[in-house]
Amino acid sequence: MIIAELYGKIPSKLEDKEDILTSNVFSFLKYSNRQLLKDYLSLLGLDVTLVEAKNAEFNFWTKYDDKTEPDLVIICGKYYILFEAKLYSDFAPETSKYDAQIIREIKMGKLAAENEDKNFVYIAITAEYYKV
Repeated sequence: MIIAELYGKIPSKLEDKEDILTSNVFSFLKYSNRQLLKDYLSLLGLDVTLVEAKNAEFNFWTKYDDKTEPDLVIICGKYYILFEAKLYSDFAPETSKYDAQIIREIKMGKLAAENEDKNFVYIAITAEYYKV
């Protein structure tokens, strides 16, 4: 899809959609040389081997029992990495029926990681920046 985007072939109603951005960026990591995935995870402070990166499992839009649907879960080595990408929308707030989106994702992600005997990592990707 990224090639179509670069050439202006995506209908305007689909432009700037977070799911398309998530798909483009992480599909690149899924289908490219897995050294890139290893290097990316290393930049995030996660130590994985090249073999683990080659065997990484990409799960887009996993649906948990509570209807929470994070953008991506990568299971790689000892890690269960949950990614939530936000471009122009906010995280869903707490309601009378549901906890806030981040709370639900962390809770359900931790549970899924425990079930897989993995270390849970939560990564939110936003358009804002933070200087360390």
